[in-house]
Amino acid sequence: MANCKTWVAIWVAFLVAAALGVAPALAQEKKQLLPGNFSTNFGLYSDYTFRGISQTGNDPAVQGSIDWSIDTSMHGIGIYAGAWGSNVNLTDGDLEIDFYGGLTKTFGPVNAKAGFIYYRYPGARGSLNFDYVEGTVALSGEIYPGLTLGVSYNGSPNNFGDSGDAHYFNGGLSYAVPVKEVNLTLFGNVGRQMIQRNAVFGTPDYWDFKVGATLGLTKNLSLSAFYTDTDIDTAECSGGLNTCDGRFQASLVAAF
Repeated sequence: MANCKTWVAIWVAFLVAAALGVAPALAQEKKQLLPGNFSTNFGLYSDYTFRGISQTGNDPAVQGSIDWSIDTSMHGIGIYAGAWGSNVNLTDGDLEIDFYGGLTKTFGPVNAKAGFIYYRYPGARGSLNFDYVEGTVALSGEIYPGLTLGVSYNGSPNNFGDSGDAHYFNGGLSYAVPVKEVNLTLFGNVGRQMIQRNAVFGTPDYWDFKVGATLGLTKNLSLSAFYTDTDIDTAECSGGLNTCDGRFQASLVAAF
């Protein structure tokens, strides 16, 4: 079986191919056999932050995803599925691959989504119980021209590292700046993470927030920058780590 570094190399190689247009070409060919829409993205990130906490020890990350969706033509219900990956820097293992899927539906101006996310950490010892599953529901809609409000909930019966029940509530706003010459979107969100076994997880229940902007450079390339932070004291962050502290981040993402 390939070790974790081999999987990283395979994943990065595929994503580079996707960024060069190979994956979209394959997806176009497969449309003859499998209906629906395919998309992929490849990004370089100054850090990988998940709900306000760095997963790479404040180091850079390479990330990407492959997505598929289809309109079932049944009462406006859609189906989506995909896979996403990133390097990580945890106590064991250096790769995270998430698999997800679910249903979508539009209720007038409101877009609804319900599904699951399976967080997988290849290479990490099974006894650490890193792998876990979340259910997720989300609602979003435009409340003013260019201004979109979104709320979501994620819940797990047994969170990362066997830390028990977990609940995450999130709300955010995004605003597409109405200037034709500049493809600029401003965004911000705040979330609340609650965990049953805080000592096992390594932090108390906490709040996180993020504010930033995304600039479209071309049809397929975008540059993002944001600031994110939590209300976790350094002393309460996994025994004194600075991965819960506030930080500025930037990313460059190619999407097809």
